[in-house]
Amino acid sequence: MKIAMAQLHVKAGRAQLNLERMHEMVTEAKRQGADLIIFPEMSVPGYIVLDKWLQTSFRVEMAQANELIKSWSDGIGIIWGNIVVDEFGDAKINRDGRPIRCNAALFAYNNTYVERENKFKSGVYVKHCMPDYRFFDDSRYFMSGVEIAGLNQWQITQFINPFLFEKDHHIYRIGLEVCEDLWSKDYSIDPTALYIEQGVDFIVNISASPWTLRKELSRERRMAEHVAIQGASMVPLIYVNASGMQNTGKNVLMFDGDSTCYGVDGKPMVSCNDAFQEELCIFELGTSRPIQPTEKKLLEALIQGIIEFDHQILGGRFKWVIGLSGGVDSTINAVLLTLALGKERIVGYNMASRYNRPATISIAQKLAADLDIIYQEGTIEELVGSTAKTIDAFGYVGKVEGMVLENVQARLRGHLLSTFAAIENAVICNNGNKVELALGYTTLYGDAIGAFSPLGDLTKVQLFDIAQDINALYGYEIIPSSLLPQIHDEDQLTWAIPPSAELKDNQLDPMKWYYHDWLVRFMIEYPTQSVIDVMDLYLSGKWRDLPVAKWFMHYGLDQPAAFIEDLEWFMNLWTRSIFKRIQFPPILTISR
Repeated sequence: MKIAMAQLHVKAGRAQLNLERMHEMVTEAKRQGADLIIFPEMSVPGYIVLDKWLQTSFRVEMAQANELIKSWSDGIGIIWGNIVVDEFGDAKINRDGRPIRCNAALFAYNNTYVERENKFKSGVYVKHCMPDYRFFDDSRYFMSGVEIAGLNQWQITQFINPFLFEKDHHIYRIGLEVCEDLWSKDYSIDPTALYIEQGVDFIVNISASPWTLRKELSRERRMAEHVAIQGASMVPLIYVNASGMQNTGKNVLMFDGDSTCYGVDGKPMVSCNDAFQEELCIFELGTSRPIQPTEKKLLEALIQGIIEFDHQILGGRFKWVIGLSGGVDSTINAVLLTLALGKERIVGYNMASRYNRPATISIAQKLAADLDIIYQEGTIEELVGSTAKTIDAFGYVGKVEGMVLENVQARLRGHLLSTFAAIENAVICNNGNKVELALGYTTLYGDAIGAFSPLGDLTKVQLFDIAQDINALYGYEIIPSSLLPQIHDEDQLTWAIPPSAELKDNQLDPMKWYYHDWLVRFMIEYPTQSVIDVMDLYLSGKWRDLPVAKWFMHYGLDQPAAFIEDLEWFMNLWTRSIFKRIQFPPILTISR
């Protein structure tokens, strides 16, 4: 059988654009003689559309789309993802009193929906395993196959039953799944195992699975787990994932594609690209091809995330302005913006005060020259002085000092960037990182502003690694090594230019780099942990077995009093800075 994996660049909430591209791919697959074309989960509406699922007009539009796609199926089987609104026996309304909505895989051939072996509900498979964590809220919107079966007192195999696809006088028994059904380890049922028990020829899993760091390894591990359970009974599995970007309004999610046909040994046989790009991959079932995974995938995700946000959200109409302090965060962002959008659309500004080091100003100047972007520089000293005089006039004589003075500088820079953006018809790139954001080490209306935060889900340590990848890409130190830590004897740090907000004399960032980077990830990334879990690690001594143990020792945190003092400092900042986090720009998400 000749199969087409249609790794569609799904655009959330833009069904007509998705349908147009799907039709083009179906036409091309027919031209190349494909017997079956497979699209991702929710390929018509997009997966991340939030409460649009509750809109009657949207649901009607999706139902019409299903009939349209079915009409394209002359001579070719089509499997695609969309919402299905229907009644299933005694399951007539959803929990919210609205019509039942299901996240479904649909299957049509020759203008009809393909039948199941048990004759139940032709052409429709309802997702059974419903993710309700992180960005996912499936149970809020959809009814699962498990729930429908329970309401009707049906066997679970009512839905999990082979579809019969007849092609060239041969009937293929195909199992359909939707995304999480493959990741069934923590659920009460395993659709993959149930299909294998019924002797299907192969399984198709359609997915809208956002990429996070090392996601590709997680996929391979899950396939290996299925093989370990099924042994010689394992069947080929075709996994078709979306590519591109979808966003929740706060979190910008990237989809890497990496659509793959896995063999009975769980190893990839044929794969689409995993570089976040659309692809139509046509192959003969049972054949294999060389697979070339993307190198420096995190760097690729950041570049593609900027491209997609600029295109989908902003329409590619604006320039991007960026504050160029000469620190590692803004330096990396300037490079990413230039790689993603081209030098003509980037404008950098160095807005120095008396506290900015000549070395960082020099780095900003050289970077702008190397990137060949427009670059402007000036001092904010006069503005700071004028602001202090204005505040004096309100009765706060001599009060612009200490933290107030630091925040005045940050907000004046934010004010200037906003004005520059208005003049340039531009948007602002936010330069914050994950550790700063977690601890509130940012100034509202100052360095917390922006249209988009490419680095907001990256710790400082991850930025050091990205800097090295960027330098390797350019073939020289476009990001100076003076901005990066030097590690000696495995646990000793030295800095030529240590991280600093440069808002007062001799200022250094208060974070314990490497240790606090680990702690932020430990607390935030899924499955999230609490301060109790941190204390348990410490009191049990288990921290000594972790890679981060050397940084505990480096900062003297093996001493209980020092550990508790630091943890209290960390948690106080974490807790009271929530108001900053919820006002932060949309973040490109790269972590679980």
